[in-house]
Amino acid sequence: NIKRAAAQFHGLVIPPGEIFSFNRYLGKVTAANGYEDSLIIWGDRTRIGIGGGVCQVSTTAFRAAFWGGYEIIERHAHGYRVHWYEPPLGLDATVYAPMVDFKFRNDTPYYLLIETEVDEKRGTLTFYFYSTPTGRTVEMQGPFLSNHVSHGPPEYREDPTLPKGVVKQVEWAVDGVDVEVRRIVKEGDRVVHRDVFFSRYKPWNAVYLVGTREG
Repeated sequence: NIKRAAAQFHGLVIPPGEIFSFNRYLGKVTAANGYEDSLIIWGDRTRIGIGGGVCQVSTTAFRAAFWGGYEIIERHAHGYRVHWYEPPLGLDATVYAPMVDFKFRNDTPYYLLIETEVDEKRGTLTFYFYSTPTGRTVEMQGPFLSNHVSHGPPEYREDPTLPKGVVKQVEWAVDGVDVEVRRIVKEGDRVVHRDVFFSRYKPWNAVYLVGTREG
């Protein structure tokens, strides 16, 4: 799914002033378009669904735009902390078409070329941004954490598809927290962007499926 989604952004050219919409270029996340079942966040639990892994692509795109100094138009945090997006905490970006998108504006006078690379051997995904140098510098402050909320006790749910006596963990506990990341983008001494990216991650309990199937 990561390879399929990343391929949608390889070779894109974003003109000056144009708004990049992740969902627009991603297209429909369906089995017919080559996506497979994987883990997704749905409501108050993780479940199997089409397109798991796409948010790894949107998160990587967000970080490329963040460090490129571009104007961030829309970004949404996940409902709870996902360990493979850390560190740093507070720089993830979830998407769910058509309501939840990631957008940035090419607010420079120059065209922007985007290329992507997935290295399965190393387990990496990279967004490359190519453009004329603007002299912009990017400073990140934080993450600043507050409003810590401890997770609750583990939950045990009966599952008739598992043999009796089998216990399978499907959710892992993580505490809730509010996170603030600040960004200052400058061209020389002039401040181009001064941003605050706020994330509220709710606590998440460990969940175990307990098999009840006889025989």
